[in-house]
Amino acid sequence: MAVSIHHFVISCRSPSETCELFCQKFSFRKFAICKQLGQGVKIAAKISDDIVAVFEERPKNASHDSVYDVALVVEDFVEKHATAVKNGAHFIQSPTRIEDQYGYIDYAIVKVPAGNIQHTLLDVSHYGGQFLPGYQPINDVENVNSPTTESNHQLVTHIDHVTCICHQNTTVPLLNWYQKCFNFSRFTINADEEEDGYTLNDLHIKMIAAQYWLCTEQGIQSSNGRFKFLLAEPLDISVNNHVNGFLKEQEGSGIQHIALHTENITNTVGQMKAAGTAFVTPPDTYYNNLKQADIHETVKLSAEDLKENNVLLDFELDKCENEGHNSNGQRRPDAKYLLQAFTRPLLDKKRSFFMEVIQRFGARGFGGSNIRKSFTAMEDNNGIVNDT
Repeated sequence: MAVSIHHFVISCRSPSETCELFCQKFSFRKFAICKQLGQGVKIAAKISDDIVAVFEERPKNASHDSVYDVALVVEDFVEKHATAVKNGAHFIQSPTRIEDQYGYIDYAIVKVPAGNIQHTLLDVSHYGGQFLPGYQPINDVENVNSPTTESNHQLVTHIDHVTCICHQNTTVPLLNWYQKCFNFSRFTINADEEEDGYTLNDLHIKMIAAQYWLCTEQGIQSSNGRFKFLLAEPLDISVNNHVNGFLKEQEGSGIQHIALHTENITNTVGQMKAAGTAFVTPPDTYYNNLKQADIHETVKLSAEDLKENNVLLDFELDKCENEGHNSNGQRRPDAKYLLQAFTRPLLDKKRSFFMEVIQRFGARGFGGSNIRKSFTAMEDNNGIVNDT
């Protein structure tokens, strides 16, 4: 029963202004708009067919902007809905069919048992339109703030993972909910992870992950055939850290960031910075330490390359392989690793939603040491970091 991300929804004070921001900073391009009486304006924009965002006007009683819906395309829609209901899922919109001249879609909306998060489940197998019924195409001349070169459309390829911040003691029950209702499976973040999650004691944070393999039935993978949900919770609610600050400012659990996969992180981050995107800045000591490490033969990038683009490096921890080292302690040229960069918050709160850019070289996890470094940097100056 295949699942893939169709789009994510940003609820904001000004859909047009927020959409323009994402077009400028991340090369999104507006392609469809929906204007329906009583529902406000909804603008659809995309970097590729696998990275689509919908910008909609937030409710009058909402106090802040947020990303609250990750819409999923599902096969066997009726069966999927029935299974979710049987396992306790609460649907705030029962299965509904909408249509236009291009065909029809079936959809339902399930409330995740964690704060301001929901999933719109979609069956689009009988629809041939550009996006969804009710949306009209946008003329390309309106994309004046988006780069137009073909290379910019390939900066990022697909959504790697979605990270949610949750209340204390809720990540394991939430993981179980995804497993029962949607057949997700547990995904190990780090080799030294415990049964109840990966713990960062110094940051008072615990994390756990779930994934869905799109091509499990065929035994193959496609470029966007896998995505993961990463769930994080505070270990101590009295500590003033990023996770507790997020829960307070967002008034509960919510989507903290979405990671976009790239095939060339230094080029991607460089172009995003040139477009005005501000990234979290790791301390100079981090890159000074990299200069002393034996990374060049493996990574093919210098510490200066990484520093210039605010990129963090993490080798995949493997207990059997001693974190990518040979028995003599030298870094193996084929060691698995990943590169990550994190933007500053993009919406109207200092601990609001942000983006991650990630490039993987065989590594399947999330970078345990990078998680620590990124959370520490985001906590600097009470959650605000300096522009680069």
